[in-house]
Amino acid sequence: MSSFIPSDYKALDLSGDNYLDWAINTSAVLKSKGLGKCIKYGNDTLACERHRAIMIMRHHLCEDLRDEFGYVNDPHNLWLFLNSRFCEPLLHESKKKWEALRFKDYESMDNYHSDLMRITYSLRLCGELVTNEDLLNKNRDTFHSEEVLLSHQAKGFTTYYDLFSYLLDIEQKKQKRMDNIRRFNDIMEIYYEVLDSEMKIPEANKATFDKKRSEEDSEWTLMDHEVGLYIE
Repeated sequence: MSSFIPSDYKALDLSGDNYLDWAINTSAVLKSKGLGKCIKYGNDTLACERHRAIMIMRHHLCEDLRDEFGYVNDPHNLWLFLNSRFCEPLLHESKKKWEALRFKDYESMDNYHSDLMRITYSLRLCGELVTNEDLLNKNRDTFHSEEVLLSHQAKGFTTYYDLFSYLLDIEQKKQKRMDNIRRFNDIMEIYYEVLDSEMKIPEANKATFDKKRSEEDSEWTLMDHEVGLYIE
């Protein structure tokens, strides 16, 4: 995956289809430049900071949206206007994804965590409250039915990130064991191939062996086996 370049992301479409990505990227860019507070309510930022923030936000709007909101000079107000315009369909879609999200459907803890955080961010962006308990329950309630012990152990955690770290550690140890077994099997396969080749008659000696055996067979065909004498 290519590394994220803060200023290099798609402008917000007029349809708002990429609003979530735009919000995530814009928030990240503003934070990276020390301007993250500019989109917060009641912030105490300087006028020059707000100006820099609004320029970044406008730069990542499509032309129609730049024209429509060109009169807005406060980054917090622009953030609110865009949120109120595009959050309703995003909220509906995010709720559907939250309901469908199940830990047991993922092979990788990282992939599950990434999707969970993305959905959580979108819900919070739309004003929904997602608590630590919600994150814990989403994980604990969607374990595979066969993971009885793991499900029981998960109940002992009080923060989602502690549970995430624990499950990630288990996954990494399991992967390490699988890698070791795979390497061992590869080594044993090579060993048996070498052993098998050493047990075979080398091709260079095989012709000599076959010739000598053929000569011995022809010699014995001339012998009278009953008296042990050569036939004249």
